[in-house]
Amino acid sequence: MKKMSTKRVFPAVTMAVGLTFIAGCGGGGGEESGGSGSESESSEGSEASGEGGLDGGEGENQAEEGDTQIDLVTASETGLYYPLGASLSNFWSNEVDGVSSSSQSSNGSVQNMIYMSQGEADVGFVMGNILQDAYEGENGFEGEQYEDVRILAGIYPNYNHVVMREGAGIESIGDIEGESFAPGATGSGTEIASQHILGAYDLTFDDINANFGAFPEATDLMRNNQVVGANINGGLPTSAVSEMLSTANGVLTSIDDEERQEMLDEYDFYIDETIPAGTYEGQEEDVHTTAMQNFLVVDASMSDEVVYDITKAMWDNIEDLHTSHETFQQFQVENFDEGAGDIPFHPGAEQYYEEEGLLD
Repeated sequence: MKKMSTKRVFPAVTMAVGLTFIAGCGGGGGEESGGSGSESESSEGSEASGEGGLDGGEGENQAEEGDTQIDLVTASETGLYYPLGASLSNFWSNEVDGVSSSSQSSNGSVQNMIYMSQGEADVGFVMGNILQDAYEGENGFEGEQYEDVRILAGIYPNYNHVVMREGAGIESIGDIEGESFAPGATGSGTEIASQHILGAYDLTFDDINANFGAFPEATDLMRNNQVVGANINGGLPTSAVSEMLSTANGVLTSIDDEERQEMLDEYDFYIDETIPAGTYEGQEEDVHTTAMQNFLVVDASMSDEVVYDITKAMWDNIEDLHTSHETFQQFQVENFDEGAGDIPFHPGAEQYYEEEGLLD
């Protein structure tokens, strides 16, 4: 991170990676659009190239001489990370002395890790599985390992919503062997999550008739009885799930206990979650599933003082941020380390969590 009085110029960045992922929040991250807590699938679906410069976002602020400039990378302008980043950048600029922050659009989690590892951004949003891959140098990050990434906070989860068509004769996810199923758009976070779910049942895409497509396409396939079910990875609630339940005879289906535990054991970035009864209209029972945390991350080189200040400002004033976007209501400080696995926190962030009695 650098002190400067003018905004950085972001160069085009290329990365020779065979990315068959990924997506937020999502959601998105974390990057699935269409949910209050998800990153845009359209944004993550375009992320695989890892190319292109960053455009200025609506959170752009003019740095004063001597201020520490923080450039925050988000996702596409249709993704959830983008408005969250704009709100955070404006907040930090207004509330943290000596800090001026600007949010920038990007192609999402993968590209955010690239920009940060090359020193072209200071703070970024990232989905948990992409964070782990970047930190460990796996699944497309071979030769591009980002060991200096540090967690500022775990912020909100993207839930796996497995929806089956009522009357299709599917009692358990394992019953979809040989059936048509919509696992998400090719290259999306939902597709990767669907692979993990199927793997827990000893299935692969070769064992089903996989119909790849974004959420609207999956809903149409359900509505036309062309698939027995679909997976949607997003926050609570996700509008695509609401539509599937209300217009396509969809029923939310739990991931069975044994298979859910297998996912938790296999992947550090998953957390055990419940979609409470009543989250969606007509949902009368709790649904047990897995979720993937979204994170705010910084580079290890950022000063402890600045990281402490922006971490404290965000959490101590989270209720004020609620008014800027409803997803901030899902930010829970007590869940700051869920899904973090072995990836280290920045010392400045650790100092805040220690003061709050949240670290052992």
